[in-house]
Amino acid sequence: MICLAPARHHSPRAPLFWRRLILPLTISSMGALTACAGQGTTKTGFIAPETYGMMVHPKGHSDDLVYAAPVSPGERYQYVMIDHAQWHPSAKAPHLTLKAEARVTQAFDEELHKILAKDFTILPPETLSPPPGTLRIQAAITNLRRSKWYYNALPIVAGFAAGAAGGGLPPIPPPAPGGASEELVAIDASNGRTLMAIATYNNGMPWNMMGQWLPYAHARRAFHLAAALMDEQLHQTGIAPSPIPG
Repeated sequence: MICLAPARHHSPRAPLFWRRLILPLTISSMGALTACAGQGTTKTGFIAPETYGMMVHPKGHSDDLVYAAPVSPGERYQYVMIDHAQWHPSAKAPHLTLKAEARVTQAFDEELHKILAKDFTILPPETLSPPPGTLRIQAAITNLRRSKWYYNALPIVAGFAAGAAGGGLPPIPPPAPGGASEELVAIDASNGRTLMAIATYNNGMPWNMMGQWLPYAHARRAFHLAAALMDEQLHQTGIAPSPIPG
């Protein structure tokens, strides 16, 4: 008498079994990896403590902190000097090699110049006698995480595995998308008065696929958004004149 056991891959229970196995394992592994991946606003001392205590969440930016000094109607700033960005790590920031530090601070410099040059006249930071209406911009990267493609590939692999088993997984965010935190200060170049201070950050977004694979792509996006926030807030608070449309 010959007994034929049904082939396992024909069992209707197999897809459900694999979905039940893969999903918890994937989610638990993702959770362990994402626990330390996120960025947030920092308080490193780059911004003076008394200034930090006056910072608030501006309208439309609930995750950012901004201080804007009151200015008289006659005070308008149209020139900027941009100091070289610094690596000023928070207590939880990773160690960076000198090469990596130079790479990311240069990237932040480039974003600040690109954004602010649209609405301001850029002066060399070593200018000895800047004209009236000149801001000195000082910026620091205070935390940073590289994107790690070998972790971000896990949800994709898990999705393929579930699909091969006849099921599917809900979308799972990449566990190590990268990002950066920054602190920025704008001071009056003639007297050193702090006119604006910003603490901001940005984490990688799931839709930015290239950022999941390139180590500093999401961090560079964070630098771009920080520079854009500084430009926006300088105009919205009246420290700088409204940009000319066009």
